[in-house]
Parts: sequence; structure tokens; C-alpha cells
Amino acid sequence: MRGGFFISTDRGLFDRAASAIVALGGTQAEDDDGGVVQFSDPEGRLFTLYERVFDGTDWEVREGAFTPAPGVQVPDMNFVTACPFDCRWPELVADLADAVARTAEAPTWVLDGDGVVWDAEAVDLLKVQL
Repeated sequence: MRGGFFISTDRGLFDRAASAIVALGGTQAEDDDGGVVQFSDPEGRLFTLYERVFDGTDWEVREGAFTPAPGVQVPDMNFVTACPFDCRWPELVADLADAVARTAEAPTWVLDGDGVVWDAEAVDLLKVQL
């Protein structure tokens, strides 16, 4: 799987993200591990957002080193809420991250597979690593 994390200092990150994605046509469900939201765009590209970081993988969000994207100050990763996502398409991630960030009550970022922290409203499609 390829993906990353939406992160924010907003404890209601998942609910906010889920609402934004459902408003765009996504679907939300609950399972034993918490909430899940899926979105499929007109080309059939799939994005899946999970409410919780999977057991044993929280080190990916809590331990660095993290690299700030241009203009980003990396938050204290001990105090962020993180929601992992699966997606292979940078354009889709950028579009959904922007939609989620526009509903923000607190700063929202994307943590990519290389440990780069992107402003959710300014994900570089050519440089983000999923």
C-alpha cells in the first residue's frame, strides 16, 4: 500500500476530514478499528482514510526525522492527531487534503512516505512521496 497521513493539532481531524470527503461523494463506515472513509474519483482512483494509526505503526508519526516542505514549520509530532490514508495518486491526495484543510479549525498537514511534512493546501504533486 502507498499513502501517508493527514495530521493536525485538531483532535477532531477524522470527523472533519470524513465530513469533507463524504460531501465530495465519499462513503463512511465503521469497523472494529474505527472509522473508514473511501472516495473514488471519476477515473476510478481510490482514496481510503482511516480514523486511527494502526497498532505498532505509530512510530511513523511520532519519531523523526521529519523534513519540512517549503514554508512549513513541523509541528510537535507528540501532540498531533494522525489519520493514515492509502492512495497512489498525488493529484487525488492533494485535492482531498486541500478540501480537508479548508474545513480546518487548526493547521492541517500531509506527512508523506519520506517523512516530509506538507501544508495540506500546498502539496507538491511532483515531489510528494506516497
